Amino acid sequence: MLRLCSTNDTKKCCKNVSLPSQNSINLRIRSTYHSRLYRNFLAIEPKDYHGIIRYYEEHEKGIADLSDREQYELLLKFTHALFEVGAYRTFLAIVDQAVLVTLNEDNQPEFRHLLFRKAAAHVHVLEPQQAEHVCKELLRMDPKHEMALLLLRKTLRQQDRKIIHFTRPSAIFCFAMSALVILVEILFVRPFYALNTPAIEASRNFIFALGLLVLISGELLTLWRAFRSAQRFQEELS
Repeated sequence: MLRLCSTNDTKKCCKNVSLPSQNSINLRIRSTYHSRLYRNFLAIEPKDYHGIIRYYEEHEKGIADLSDREQYELLLKFTHALFEVGAYRTFLAIVDQAVLVTLNEDNQPEFRHLLFRKAAAHVHVLEPQQAEHVCKELLRMDPKHEMALLLLRKTLRQQDRKIIHFTRPSAIFCFAMSALVILVEILFVRPFYALNTPAIEASRNFIFALGLLVLISGELLTLWRAFRSAQRFQEELS
């Protein structure tokens, strides 16, 4: 049942009511207020990556004067936009700053996401050694990170070039020889030495199959070696 204060009790009731102070009201307003620069940035479509990049670069000086929280959020969106549009070298030039700020914010999911994208960017710009280093650091933090493990295998395979440098040219040589045998077969064997056609067909098929076998063997071997190296690293962590 609601109890109303009488006229005589007005002063006592008012004393029991706790009203927010002017300072607390001002603090709440400041904590929820965002600058126009920040609001305009958020108005850009989340997947308009080129628009995000363009806006950030045009207002970079103004963004530097924003609050730490607003700078952090805009920096993250700008960094991810660079990755999404394939500007990997520009992304690598700025991602360390985003990683450092994210670490200070103690945002572990975003921290690991940035590290993974950093490793992927190194792969895209053909820097497998740097990508391997980042992947291993990420796996040390999270040994069950499947995407980091897959990326580590890819970086290890990119660096294992000795076998491929032999198998791929060998396969190309076999394919060229097979094409040459076909040319000889068409121009000379079939018109003038028809009895030898089956032997020529068998030889060019064998050469082509040999080249294909060498090519596939080299690719499978490098895949297996990368898989084993990544697996050994994962076992060391457990």
